[in-house]
Amino acid sequence: KLSQHTGWLMFSRYKCTVCTVYLPPLTQCECNPFQIFLIPSFFFQKEEPIPSVEKKPAAEVKPVAPSAAPEKTTEQTVVRNQPVVEAETGEYTELALDCLDLKAQEELLSPPLSGENSVALLAEELPLCCCRMETPYSGGSLSALDHTCMAMESTDGLLSRCQRRVMKQEMMRPSNTVHLLVLCEDHRAGMVKHQCCPGCGLFCRAGTFMECRPYGNISHRFHRDCASILKDRRFCPHCGEDASGAKEVMVSKPDPSPSVPKSSPGPSLPGVATLPSGPTTPAVPQILRGDADRSKESLESILTALDDENMKPKKVKYPTRQLYISAKQGELQKVIHLLVDGKDPNFLMEGQNKRTPLHAAAAEGHHEICHMLVQAGANLDMFDDEQQTPLMAACENNHLETVKYLLRAGASVSHKDVMGFTCLHLAAKLGHYDITNHLLSRASKYINCQDDGGWTPVTWAIEYKHKELVHLLVSRGADVNIRDKEENVCLHWAALSGCDDVAQALLEARCDLNAVNVHRDTPLHVAARENHLECVMLFLSRGADVNHRNREGATPLDCCVYGSKVWMALNTNKKLTDARRGRDCQGERVLSRDISRGYESVPITCVNGVDSEPCPENFKYIPDNCVTSPLNIDKDITHLQHCSCTDDCSSSTCMCGQLSLRCWYDSDGRLPLDFCQREPLVLFECNHACSCWRTCRNRVVQNGLRVRLQLYRTQKMGWGVRAMQDIPPGTFICEYVGEIISDTEADKRENDSFLFTLDNKVGDVHCIDSRLFGNVGRFINHLCEPNLLPVKVFTMHQDLRFPRIAFFSSRSIKAGDQIGFDYGDHYWRVKSKYFTCQCGSVKCRHEMQKHHRTKTHSRVTAQHCHFNFRTIILP
Repeated sequence: KLSQHTGWLMFSRYKCTVCTVYLPPLTQCECNPFQIFLIPSFFFQKEEPIPSVEKKPAAEVKPVAPSAAPEKTTEQTVVRNQPVVEAETGEYTELALDCLDLKAQEELLSPPLSGENSVALLAEELPLCCCRMETPYSGGSLSALDHTCMAMESTDGLLSRCQRRVMKQEMMRPSNTVHLLVLCEDHRAGMVKHQCCPGCGLFCRAGTFMECRPYGNISHRFHRDCASILKDRRFCPHCGEDASGAKEVMVSKPDPSPSVPKSSPGPSLPGVATLPSGPTTPAVPQILRGDADRSKESLESILTALDDENMKPKKVKYPTRQLYISAKQGELQKVIHLLVDGKDPNFLMEGQNKRTPLHAAAAEGHHEICHMLVQAGANLDMFDDEQQTPLMAACENNHLETVKYLLRAGASVSHKDVMGFTCLHLAAKLGHYDITNHLLSRASKYINCQDDGGWTPVTWAIEYKHKELVHLLVSRGADVNIRDKEENVCLHWAALSGCDDVAQALLEARCDLNAVNVHRDTPLHVAARENHLECVMLFLSRGADVNHRNREGATPLDCCVYGSKVWMALNTNKKLTDARRGRDCQGERVLSRDISRGYESVPITCVNGVDSEPCPENFKYIPDNCVTSPLNIDKDITHLQHCSCTDDCSSSTCMCGQLSLRCWYDSDGRLPLDFCQREPLVLFECNHACSCWRTCRNRVVQNGLRVRLQLYRTQKMGWGVRAMQDIPPGTFICEYVGEIISDTEADKRENDSFLFTLDNKVGDVHCIDSRLFGNVGRFINHLCEPNLLPVKVFTMHQDLRFPRIAFFSSRSIKAGDQIGFDYGDHYWRVKSKYFTCQCGSVKCRHEMQKHHRTKTHSRVTAQHCHFNFRTIILP
């Protein structure tokens, strides 16, 4: 408290006992490296110039008067009339300690205490400030940073740095826990007036602070959290007085002075900011705000600042939430400083849906900060409270460069939030064309992913009338016939939104015009109800059924407003349709909207435009093979050979792929052409014992039906199955599913029309019987020019006696073509006694194998020709 009592400024240095050279604290002299005890020497400067000492102009110190004279003192400190000796530097006055009547003289010059007394004494000490002490410049070349004031001001939780040029190179600091600072004249005066907090080193010039007034008009400012604590008591970090008497004061922010120069380029000192309790974050001062175009910012100055001793973070406890705030506001340099300081890049921010700093940076498009956070260990796929990842935040806010970086860094596109939205859903819903286009180029297999409501990205684009996005998604292969939870297809939503050009694009993509939802409404019902004339006219021109009734028995004409333009268009079409009813133009009747009853992810409709045969109901539709008697199928998970892949199982090291010689599926889940043209191999897909993700490349058959099929009545072959979309070669179509029985049991059954023999050359022979239990595969007919290839596949078990039978397209299939495979010559040697092949191909091999039989018998057996698989043996 010397300066408070006497007005003298004290500067601490040490003098070597050998060469008498002045040294900074805690250093050793080169002439005596083994001597660690140095004599402390103190320099003093009176607030008024001392007449007896002539000082250099460069060393002049601006006179700083103490705030007030002390009111209460037990003893007055005086300076005796001792000769004044000029220091070796020529800038300061050195006084011997014995010339001062100080109690500290004995403490400083007395030998250190040892033992328990020393520990007890140190424990009772409180650190005091050194606001009125200066440390001379240590020498060396001056950098640009040394000419700029290093003071940081705290204003209502926000930080700003002074950019004034300094006049003196002497350094100051409020306490030993803060780095030495080169200050301008204004902040030097504020330091002397105890306006700098000793705990954090920030100047308390405006805002709310604690203020201690131990000597009347003398005020000491500090932050509440920076008070010194000893034995559960709080003390002023400046004078050591009890802080219970300190008051919380609010200092208004002064008007900005026009004389303050603008901020000069260069790195700024990292600081601490607090997040307000409100829902939005406060504006950042322009001096700390990053450039709008971060791509032009060079990291060279930041790296230089990291190596600079004066720019390193202060040894204070920065709140971890500052990393989130700086990342959100784009303060790259502060983010780097905080990461170097050890802040957790995966910190969950309370009050912000527990988002991480990477969420904040991605949402604002700061991809450089994203890179720094990722390099520091940030989790790319961390979820917030809404189960959104940083990649989703970037997609939602339309930051293309950030999306590109996160994808390159390894962020997953397949994650879903609490609503089931993927990145594609968010981009399509908000109309971000470039984001959607880039995501499709990187992960097109998620184009038909459904959210919790069953909506795909193209459905959201239709709902919000993003026409360009609809055309993009459709051109990239979006399935426009996928049904949502209420079994609406895309055309239902186009009719609801009233976009006739979108509806036309969907019809050109072969969207089902007469698809019905759970209410049995067609798109024409929806367009008529919403009074969208353009959509109604489009649907009628494409042949929509104006007489179709929904579950309530209403036709589209009943759903529209009587007398409106829509009503007149529908009524005219109905009269023309009724006039044609007598002609021979009976159309196909929809017998079932889904014969799988929802067990398949894609509905399979059943139509008949040939005769009055109803929809087949003499079997139970099942999606997987079943058993009715014990067969002891080995499903022990410990017996499964599995992989330990961490990628998409496309590498040659995948164990499951090695069982199949290699992983045959491409990125779209299709088999290559050379596989379809050679003798089929056995495929081993990844199973639930594997370490890979459920979305890996080597999982196709187990994902179920993905193409649109339709059960229809043929002219000569009974029921058949046809494709309702263009199918590329190598695409998985469906399985042949039924009841697994032994060969002995198959011989006992009278009707062998649905038997498929499994000859695996391993143990007993078994069959799949789909007469009572089966799927759509039971209706697939024989074709002499087949477009399907049966393949044996193992998924959830590897018992070689019981493979799954999967059909893959062996060539391109056009929409409307019947699908079928070759039953084999052995089959026709047995069955040609009863009927001939009716495939209609010019290359038919079994058409001439005719026998005498009645016309009626020929028709009945022809209807069942596609069921006789008893003698079909897979290679």
